[in-house]
Amino acid sequence: MANYTLLVNCRSNSSRAEEYIKASESLIYKKLPDCEIKYISSPIELTTEAARSALSSSVVIACGGDGTAQSVARGVHCSNAVMGLIPVGSGNDFAKAIGLKPRQSIEYYLEVILQHQLINIDIPVINGQIFINTTGIGFDGLTNYYASQFNFLKGMMKYTLSGLKAFFTAQPVRIYGTVDESDFDQRVWLIAIANGAVEGGKYLISPKSLNSDGVLEMVVVPAYSRLKLGMAFILLSFGRSLSAEYSEVISFEKAEFKITELHYIHLDGENGPSSNKYKIELSKDMLSVIGDLSDG
Repeated sequence: MANYTLLVNCRSNSSRAEEYIKASESLIYKKLPDCEIKYISSPIELTTEAARSALSSSVVIACGGDGTAQSVARGVHCSNAVMGLIPVGSGNDFAKAIGLKPRQSIEYYLEVILQHQLINIDIPVINGQIFINTTGIGFDGLTNYYASQFNFLKGMMKYTLSGLKAFFTAQPVRIYGTVDESDFDQRVWLIAIANGAVEGGKYLISPKSLNSDGVLEMVVVPAYSRLKLGMAFILLSFGRSLSAEYSEVISFEKAEFKITELHYIHLDGENGPSSNKYKIELSKDMLSVIGDLSDG
């Protein structure tokens, strides 16, 4: 019989994740009578506790958004446990990528966990750091940085206004190196490394990306005019994908490149450490995640 540990990110979605799980505790214990619920406030502690829980629990459940899922995945990866998810973040892009429906009742998410339908997903690694959905460098990373500063804003309004600020302040950067065996040297507004199709809750950055196909996509937005960048941002804001006129998509397994200019980076919507050199590849070990494989 499965035994469960729920790891709740108390800071996720302005503490809404904590409130949601606390309000649902009686039902959670009824459906998962042998579970343990732990409330945690630090991303590092989430990863540490996930690794510890993976030694004693067969299912470790992340309760929060994409950053929470990333932190828990880092702890569960390469263990004998599988990862579950109760998405209570603002974007929940990774949840969508494993078939979970957003903004559902706790009963739905508990039923998915009990159904125990496993999906083996690819785990991308950038400079030794795991991410699970997307990483963005340049305009993408700057937008995320501004969003992290706008604590007084919530949801899509935060990302829309952050994108507008980034539109006026971003500068192109030169990225050069190799993608698989091919040379790459371009000035770009951004590159996004995609293991999933959507980021930021609604931005269809890489429509064909799947997290179980053994490859990643690099979405390249060249350094064309700022006006054209604005058009690209508007298209993405309305849930549209970018055509070849606005971006290039390169499927790859391994990439190494350098950036000498100041830039920002995010990993699954969390600000990441920028570097002048990046190495990106897929881990040889996949991660087993409980998803919703139904068509309904």
